[in-house]
Amino acid sequence: MRKLAISLLVSLSMAGAVQAQSSCPVPPAAWGTNVELKAATASPELEPARLMLDQAATVTLHPGNDVRFVLKPEKPGSTGSYGGMLLVDVREAGTYQVSLSAGAWIDVLKDGAPVASTAHDHGAECMGIRKMVSFPLQPGRHVIQISGNKDDTIKVLVTRK
Repeated sequence: MRKLAISLLVSLSMAGAVQAQSSCPVPPAAWGTNVELKAATASPELEPARLMLDQAATVTLHPGNDVRFVLKPEKPGSTGSYGGMLLVDVREAGTYQVSLSAGAWIDVLKDGAPVASTAHDHGAECMGIRKMVSFPLQPGRHVIQISGNKDDTIKVLVTRK
């Protein structure tokens, strides 16, 4: 009887997991193709911290006090939080979405000036996307400043909407 009860519980939990998975939206294909990057702590170090559009990156961040941001973040984070900077090049004007695996603060800069966000959203928890912020970007190089993250790594994906 005990084996039957355990078997039934396992079957029910597996059925629930399958149902939960089927209700989860399909994540962007690029979220699974992941590269590793180390965020920059100052402007001269930005070049190696380059994100490619449509390719997720697991980014190693630095203690927030060690980062000399191009522009002071709107929300720099508390003591003990992590941050850093990344580069992304845009070829065509349009709305681009920055997706994060955590609730860190994002500032996007073009030529040292902030780009105002146009939309904020949350991804499905089952996808590992915690925060999605949209920005109208023009062609050229942009700096993504990440601040206030609780951990020293974060997953980042930039896609055109």
